Amino acid sequence: MNISPAPSRKILPTTLAAALAVILMISGCSKQSDETASTDAQADVQGTEKTDNKTSSAAAQAHIDRLLISYADMAHTAYKDSLETAKILQTAVNTYVETPTQENLDAAKAAYKAARQPYSQTEIFRFDEGFVTANDKRALGSIDGWEGQVNAWPLDEALIDYVSDSYEGEYNSQDNIINSDSITVGSLKQDTTTITPELLAEMSEIGGSEANVTTGYHAIEFLLWGQDTNGVGEGAGNRPVSDYITTDGECTSGDTVNTDTSICERRGQYLKAVTQLLVDDLTAMEAEWQPDSENTLRSDMMERKDKNGLRQIMYQMGSLALGELASERIQVAFVTGSTEDEHECFSDLTHLSYANNARGIQNVFNGSYKTVAGKTVGGYGVKHYLIDTGNTEAADKLAADFAKVEAAFKVIVDKGEKDGIKVDQMIATVGQASKHGISAEEQNKRRGWIESSITSLQELTAGIENTAKAVGIDNLDADAGSQF
Repeated sequence: MNISPAPSRKILPTTLAAALAVILMISGCSKQSDETASTDAQADVQGTEKTDNKTSSAAAQAHIDRLLISYADMAHTAYKDSLETAKILQTAVNTYVETPTQENLDAAKAAYKAARQPYSQTEIFRFDEGFVTANDKRALGSIDGWEGQVNAWPLDEALIDYVSDSYEGEYNSQDNIINSDSITVGSLKQDTTTITPELLAEMSEIGGSEANVTTGYHAIEFLLWGQDTNGVGEGAGNRPVSDYITTDGECTSGDTVNTDTSICERRGQYLKAVTQLLVDDLTAMEAEWQPDSENTLRSDMMERKDKNGLRQIMYQMGSLALGELASERIQVAFVTGSTEDEHECFSDLTHLSYANNARGIQNVFNGSYKTVAGKTVGGYGVKHYLIDTGNTEAADKLAADFAKVEAAFKVIVDKGEKDGIKVDQMIATVGQASKHGISAEEQNKRRGWIESSITSLQELTAGIENTAKAVGIDNLDADAGSQF
């Protein structure tokens, strides 16, 4: 999703000092005139106000400094976790491609699931394009501009590999990157003879279509699980191990046995190339948040922290909560009952992505990111800033809003992980679910879990906007996404 850059607005400092009342006592032993007493008193007040304002300004600056440093440290650690888990995924992928067994496929799938946990929490940092400054020396322009190659969805899987006969997408040719040495998209003909990370990066959104995604987590997900043909019924994609076997007579594309092994070889090449590109991309982003770095996204944010650092953080919180998560990722699929609009539609891991997106927002509020290894990083969040600037009531109200969000997503995660009821089953309309033997009463209950998550995010965003006003940001203008 492309987010329109937010207009830059000046943040008005919150008034921290109260007016001072000065009572002047004139002693009978002193022979000051009224005029002299008045002049001296005025000088005393001005001196006191000057000192008080300086102290208040220094305190406010210290709070902003702590908030931005904590934010940057959390971003760095979350991207570092994402990189390290992606490297583990890469090792599992390489092992599977070299030795395609069910055990190795299961290990690669488990590594993918683990890699998505920290990355999904980084999406709070994404909505920065309207804030970063131009810098030719910086390797990456913005997180929002970088993110598409890593996490774009939904993708038109027919461009990458085989799909079912009933599949309906923009790309409808029998030729795809894996089974052909060249493909044609509109008037563009692309040589796909050698599958490399560079080729996949070049081809992403080929022909100007946002659905022509060839890179990132979801391309890896598709290559591991395959297309989910169960619709809103139980079950994820079930790509067979034989899709990667390079022995004559055993190489398949689903139910089809291929006449030679080249397709399975190319499928393995694609999986390895797209995973390498993911590692490369995360390596570049982790470097952007290194402490004491220059010409990076971190140094850029620290340099402009006094002008719009706070607004950027609150804008990102609201934009992910409402425009991206509640709207684009949940509500679109919920209203339409479309599994193609489900965030992890091949693996049925959407429940975890949703919850971790929400957790990422809460991490910034609480100033606390829990690493894969169990360490806590941060130490100072929006909550602490609000309390320290005299906005305890706003902090408490927002904490209550977050508690509702956490409770709503806990239900979705518990149902997905413990009871095997995945998001694609939850978003089904009553009519769709009835075809799978689910009663209207049961399906309305399931849809209620999703609806509660949407409502809690909407209420949270309203709370974020009200909190922004409390600290002097009159028009947060967080992205609202597609509203139904």
